[in-house]
Amino acid sequence: MINTRASERYAKSLLSISIDENLVDEIKLDIDLITKSFEESREISNLYSSPIIPINNKVKITQKIFEGKLNKHTLNLLYNLIYRKRDNLIITILEKFKELYNFHMNIEESTISTTFDLDSKSLDIVKQFAKKVTGKKITLENTIDKNILGGFNLKIGDKMIDCTVSNKISELRKKLINN
Repeated sequence: MINTRASERYAKSLLSISIDENLVDEIKLDIDLITKSFEESREISNLYSSPIIPINNKVKITQKIFEGKLNKHTLNLLYNLIYRKRDNLIITILEKFKELYNFHMNIEESTISTTFDLDSKSLDIVKQFAKKVTGKKITLENTIDKNILGGFNLKIGDKMIDCTVSNKISELRKKLINN
């Protein structure tokens, strides 16, 4: 089981240091780079989750991959996790850091699912709507879902706005059956 308490403590510590030293955006970029590395390379994610690989090898590989690319605090966190044999927590620490960063910066993550890519003007309109709903800054991701017949699904934080054709048909069917 992944220890989310420990992950949250590590993430809070990194955010606290980044706030104290005015490096919040730089550390966030580091977190994004590490996350991207884990997503793009199964070997990297397996390296840190494997208890079989010796600590010295993990440190050397981490130096080769990330040294010179990450802030010293982010790199020290990785080394600290490796030496304490808690490197299996890296993914959850990254997720917790993003949550804490978004809370600190008053950002709400949103996703709009459509059958096609939206243009920038449409995305801006959706962002403005989401900003009105939450009162926060919005990061918006556009995903393509071929299962949607038409319309869109908008997820703002933990709220879901379903404006798909299939949902409207389903609502109409329920009204007709109940009347």
